[in-house]
Amino acid sequence: MSVKNCSFTNIDVYQQELEIRGTPMFPCGGYITRVGDQISRSIPWHWHEEVEVLIVCEGTLQLSLPGQCYAIKNGEGAFINSGVLQSAIKLGEEHCTIQSFVFHPSIISGMVESIFAQRYVRPLIHCDKLPGIHFGTHTDWHVEAVQCIAEAFQLYQSEPFGFELFIREKLSRVWFLMISNHRDVLREPLTSHHTDSLRLKHMLNYIHTNYIDQIGLRQIAETAAISERECLRCFKRVIGITPMKYVLRHRISVAAELLTHASMNITEVSKHTGFDSPSYFSSTFKKMIGVTPKEYRDRTR
Repeated sequence: MSVKNCSFTNIDVYQQELEIRGTPMFPCGGYITRVGDQISRSIPWHWHEEVEVLIVCEGTLQLSLPGQCYAIKNGEGAFINSGVLQSAIKLGEEHCTIQSFVFHPSIISGMVESIFAQRYVRPLIHCDKLPGIHFGTHTDWHVEAVQCIAEAFQLYQSEPFGFELFIREKLSRVWFLMISNHRDVLREPLTSHHTDSLRLKHMLNYIHTNYIDQIGLRQIAETAAISERECLRCFKRVIGITPMKYVLRHRISVAAELLTHASMNITEVSKHTGFDSPSYFSSTFKKMIGVTPKEYRDRTR
């Protein structure tokens, strides 16, 4: 199977990634992602129903999940649970490269009502206290998990006879290490982070659908049936910035894509991304990206 260079443009209005993982018979995708190859260094907020395991092969990655933020260094790794909002950014000036598997838990659980699904898989994917796990270098089972992910990735690239069985074996071992070391957490009830994530998916959907229009805090809050104050708190808890700051960042992110791939002039890009004037758009773009829209277009093309 081919390893893909991952991008994050194939995302629906709910910020759910639409990439098809592997095949229906083996729903597993392997990716090499070079974070920060472009002027913008971040992977935007998104989510997918599959789970994800990754290792950092170069540089340092800051992975943000609801209620958690990890600085993952070269040689370390992470697990991201099903349906969890996530974003990432490169830390420092050196290149950051990650290898990741995004796979459906059925690879491990098999049949829907199997003992593997009921006893070992569902408790983890339904545990909102574990949106993710950072595999460091100072805990033996973390080191083993990273080694299993690296070996699975090598198998995915080389495709020896029976590689699907061996990949399933490696991923199952990672799964066992996670659940066996978090048995107490898996028994605990849901937390507020679960509610925050559900609310945020509604609010992000509204922003990503209506960013061209003039939208305010009240409209964003109404989509999740919460007060403006709770809307502010929810964004702060999960994403770390205000809703309107997020709107601005999203508009600039869309503008960067248009400048790279569309034939619109800068005035048209400004209008298409909800800015009142090209001059305000240009100054905001330079403040957030570090270069003018024209300079960005010249560099990326």
